[in-house]
Amino acid sequence: MGCRTVAGRADPGEIDGSKGARRTPTRAKAKKFFFFDARNVFAPVPRLTPPLHTALRAAVATRFGQPLRYPSHCDALETELQKATRLGGRRLSPSTLRRFFGLVEKEGGYYLHTLDTLARYAGHADFATFGLAVEGLATAAVPASSPADIPELLALEHLALPERLLLGYFLGRVTRPAAPGGGAAALALRLAAHPAGQEFFVESFVDLAHVNGAYGEVVAEYLRHKRTDEAQLFGHGVLFLGDFLAGDAPAWRARLRQLLALPVPTGAHGFPRGRRAFAELVAAWHDAPAQALPAARLVQLRHEAAQVPRPAVPQPLLPAFYNFFPAGYHFFVAEALFLTGRFEALTDWLAFTLAEFPELAGLEFNVYNELLRAFAAVAKLRTGHRVAAVSAPPIFHLESHNWLLDYYRVHMALVELHFAALAGNTAETARLRARVVAFAATHRMPFFERVAHGIACAESAH
Repeated sequence: MGCRTVAGRADPGEIDGSKGARRTPTRAKAKKFFFFDARNVFAPVPRLTPPLHTALRAAVATRFGQPLRYPSHCDALETELQKATRLGGRRLSPSTLRRFFGLVEKEGGYYLHTLDTLARYAGHADFATFGLAVEGLATAAVPASSPADIPELLALEHLALPERLLLGYFLGRVTRPAAPGGGAAALALRLAAHPAGQEFFVESFVDLAHVNGAYGEVVAEYLRHKRTDEAQLFGHGVLFLGDFLAGDAPAWRARLRQLLALPVPTGAHGFPRGRRAFAELVAAWHDAPAQALPAARLVQLRHEAAQVPRPAVPQPLLPAFYNFFPAGYHFFVAEALFLTGRFEALTDWLAFTLAEFPELAGLEFNVYNELLRAFAAVAKLRTGHRVAAVSAPPIFHLESHNWLLDYYRVHMALVELHFAALAGNTAETARLRARVVAFAATHRMPFFERVAHGIACAESAH
């Protein structure tokens, strides 16, 4: 053939030897966009470029009837493929389908029979025919300037770190939905697709109260565009939290499998690592709530904690809502133990945390540290120690912190509920329980209602 290619790229200025004519610029541009030509298709492992990959995923999802987002979807698609006799009896394993739809990491290409099978399922004769059918979309699909790009964000790189974080905080505030059930703003989704927006908006403005709404949409969009191991660990850990708090067992189980299959980079921050540990702990509790946490599991958690790099603390110190808390991994383990009522294990873990980070004793006005102190008070109370009642510290009443604290404020309500219930204060117990129930209903997080019910009913039973 007379078409010279380099890694599948067609030179728009070349002569097509099979036809003796120069290709038109439009067709050449489409070829370059998709890296698609006949030799590429008939290779044992064709080169599948992102645009063509996305197009084939979308075509298969259209035939399937919904996006393939979970491993169970791939299992169902495998069954459909086996039933479709017109595919020539080809079988694709669930693992192949999960790689194709991005549910697990994949390096390299796909065998031609895989692409042919999926193209036929989508209604085309084979993969080559599918490629020709979508080739003309190249010039229309990608404008000269990507709509995800926001050139003004490039200026963030020239700002000092506190200024970058403050701008990210501002972007989070202005794109936050007016109501808990509101969808993500168009600007928020564009930010999630932009490198600077990902770092200084999505990763610094962690809006967990809206994880089952607008923030969950933002994180899903972020995961589509930022494929680093640490980003995937962070994003899937956040989305697991939303599924778990919503009580959607099929969704969180699928997400947990996906989360545990992800690699953990050596230098990954303690926050995404801690979210992964949180997911494992609450999932194990869900399946065996009466079983105490095995001592071996605590040993394993300590070993994992030792692998987490300690972040450099910026000088001067930044406000509490920025994620420079030194014991991030330790916090999420403690949060899981608190929410699941593992108070003996929580006492042990908090002693270990303070021994590892003695600076926490003098760290004031930090959200995570204030919560650890509250968890410690409840652990002592529940393990037989007489301690003074705990109420939300002043930091939890700052309007400027609502984007983070409206999620963690419900934790403080649970802390106070423990003390009220154990003291036999019926009126206060009812008030705090109603407050938690209202939060759970508003933000689609019935898990918190379950925890509050357990605290109140455990004491009334006595």
